[in-house]
Amino acid sequence: MTAAFAWTTLGFKWWETMAASSQVIARRTRRKPTPARLFRMGSEKMEAAFESSNAMAQRMIGLPVHDPMALWDAWARVLASGLAPYHARVTRNARPRRYVP
Repeated sequence: MTAAFAWTTLGFKWWETMAASSQVIARRTRRKPTPARLFRMGSEKMEAAFESSNAMAQRMIGLPVHDPMALWDAWARVLASGLAPYHARVTRNARPRRYVP
């Protein structure tokens, strides 16, 4: 049951990341690109990549190799820890939708 919950949570976080990134990409491609904006976006992506790889490496150190179900659960948590920096940034950059009646 724990493995199913971990994989379901990962799927929802991935879906939320993709939905928020579509808003961010649409907004950023409408702007005029300046060197400062391009540098800031590139830096943001590099920081997220570094945090992601670091989080995944830390999770992989203690993987249970003798129990297949525990490994399946742990692998979902490794991937979730790698997605977390991207998810945090993209949901922070996405604007909440406003209800317009």
